[in-house]
Amino acid sequence: MRVGVVPKFNSPQAIELTKRILNYGELSGLKMYVDRRAARMIDWDRKFTLGKDDVDLIVAVGGDGTVLSTLHLLGDKAIPVATIRYGRRGFLCDVAPFEYTDMIDRIVTGRYKIVKYMRLKATWRGTTLPYALNEYAIVTSSEARTKVSRIHVWKDSEEIYYLVGDGVIIAPPIGSTAYSLAAGGPVVEPTMRAIIVTPLAPITFCCRPVVLPPTSTVRVVASRDSPSLEVISDGNYSVTIRPGEEITITEAPTPALFARFYMGDYYVRLFERCM
Repeated sequence: MRVGVVPKFNSPQAIELTKRILNYGELSGLKMYVDRRAARMIDWDRKFTLGKDDVDLIVAVGGDGTVLSTLHLLGDKAIPVATIRYGRRGFLCDVAPFEYTDMIDRIVTGRYKIVKYMRLKATWRGTTLPYALNEYAIVTSSEARTKVSRIHVWKDSEEIYYLVGDGVIIAPPIGSTAYSLAAGGPVVEPTMRAIIVTPLAPITFCCRPVVLPPTSTVRVVASRDSPSLEVISDGNYSVTIRPGEEITITEAPTPALFARFYMGDYYVRLFERCM
């Protein structure tokens, strides 16, 4: 079995843990590969290019940012991602750093579960943005921060509302507990298929979060009297929409695949700070 490891590059601790994972995995009979971008930091013979070279499983060592950027580079490649927490935020990650040997043992014996999470696809000017697992945040651009966005939000051929405020968040279920939740959106079971629309600080009273069927086509149109808008995919990639332009968001053709080892603690982790 070929296992590729992607570390958080600016974390010395994650780099050292990656070295231990590579060595232990190799001793356990796996063919271990390291992300080619880490070649200067990690001396390892087998390397792979994320999104181009095929492996059977990827281990991301870092926080949510490392996981999300890994998925962006994978694109449509259906490769499961195992996740080890080593960052400031690791809600998407289910393996603690000290559990890496148990994780490798369970990979060798097949004692893990593949879980699918819906992603979103955004199209703008005929170009597809990186798929979003957390959200597409559509906000007033940095060049016009003192102005409010003026946005028309459509579901298929029906306008949901005209929104005046800071912007709107379009999220799949796993992203309902990220930026969308902070903006007042609902918690949605992560393995469901749905599209969540959450307004950001709306001035217009009628604008409230809505949950749409996964087959919906959501169109976000910048009004002609709106400032330019910035579309941010999972905090990693952005484009600017000018007044009068629109972006179309649908379910992505391929879900994100996660190799899960400790599955029973989703709501415990979500609500533990409330207890």
